[in-house]
Amino acid sequence: MTKCIVMIQSLPQAIAERWYNEKDFLTMLKGKPYSIGIDIGGTKILVALVDNAFRVISEIKAKTKPEKGDRDFLVCLFESVRHVLKDAAVDRDEVVGIGAGCPGLIDLKTGRVKTSPNIPFLKNYPLAQRIAALTKLPVVIGNDVQTGLFGEHQFGAARGYRHVVGLFMGTGIGGALILNGQIYSGSSGSAGEVGHLLVDPLGPPCGCGRRGCLEALAGRLAISAEVAIAVARQKAPHLDIKNSADLRGIKSGALAKAIQAGDRAIEELIRQKARLVGLVMANLVNTLNPEIIILGGGVVEAMPHLIVREAENAMREQALPALARTVKVTAAKLGDYSIVMGGAKRAVDRFGEKHRIDHPR
Repeated sequence: MTKCIVMIQSLPQAIAERWYNEKDFLTMLKGKPYSIGIDIGGTKILVALVDNAFRVISEIKAKTKPEKGDRDFLVCLFESVRHVLKDAAVDRDEVVGIGAGCPGLIDLKTGRVKTSPNIPFLKNYPLAQRIAALTKLPVVIGNDVQTGLFGEHQFGAARGYRHVVGLFMGTGIGGALILNGQIYSGSSGSAGEVGHLLVDPLGPPCGCGRRGCLEALAGRLAISAEVAIAVARQKAPHLDIKNSADLRGIKSGALAKAIQAGDRAIEELIRQKARLVGLVMANLVNTLNPEIIILGGGVVEAMPHLIVREAENAMREQALPALARTVKVTAAKLGDYSIVMGGAKRAVDRFGEKHRIDHPR
């Protein structure tokens, strides 16, 4: 059986307390007291068990290994769910359901992944059905960035806003929209794919099959590829990486430390990528006129001030001044927890009412 590489953390109490919502708490008490959120990424999977006050009480992080295929992937998901239940001494019957965020194009009605550029085997893949069959729990699947922005809207930086744009810089770059207080998923559930907006028609190939997408130019793998070149040219003496040829091994935290130590080439590279993100933000501001733009994902979490400032400046230079003046730009607050919290809340919203109807108290 596949052995997952895991990391257990406890959620800071101050953050947990901010997630407390009396209405949600009372709603959960009427049904099952727990839900599970899953963040499926191109390099990691995070599974969290959430209680009836929306506090993370157990979590596990595992490495995603797309090259090993769906069997290894599903075993890792199953073992991770089993771990959080066992760690918290919670029975499966106490869980209302699972909500997961997955990168790519998702059929929201069926939970089928149409395509996921950074996880190639997830093509026309019945992910919700497979997870439900393994865990014996009801499952709702959504796009990872839509789910993460929903988490930020319910519990984090976007709370209280009705018109929100979210951009998350991780292995790739994803986007999501909240319009009139609701996640806007479009006619087929895939609205917000800003990572695949065309930035340079002659640019590098993207995982989606086209060239010059924002993700291909400014996603973490794209950044890592250019960092590897800087290392080979000895322009990043403070960058501590074991193997620059392994692009997935070049972590955002290591880049942040190198910048702090004085690696100007790395800093300028990150500034350039943030400006590209800001250019796309300007187009979104001109099109959607949002109140706030949330920047998240692992790259932003490692260098929030640098990326937010550079992207915001580029946006304000390029967007229509009357629209740019009214937009707030900020980093996401929930960090690694935005998708799992959004997923857990979606599970409660989707399955909590059904449980109360099927099992009246």
